[in-house]
Amino acid sequence: MLRLANKAAFIPGGGTGIGRACALLLAREGAQATLAGRHSGLTAY
Repeated sequence: MLRLANKAAFIPGGGTGIGRACALLLAREGAQATLAGRHSGLTAY
C-alpha cells in the first residue's frame, strides 16, 4: 500500500547521505519527490 500516494515532498540535500535515504523512502511510499543539492549532474536511483 502506498501511504504517500498523491503527496509531494521537497528534499534539500536529496542527492547524498540522509537526504538520499529520505528521498528513496518517500518515493517507495508513493510520494512525488523533488530533490535539491549542491552537486551538479544527475544521480540515478
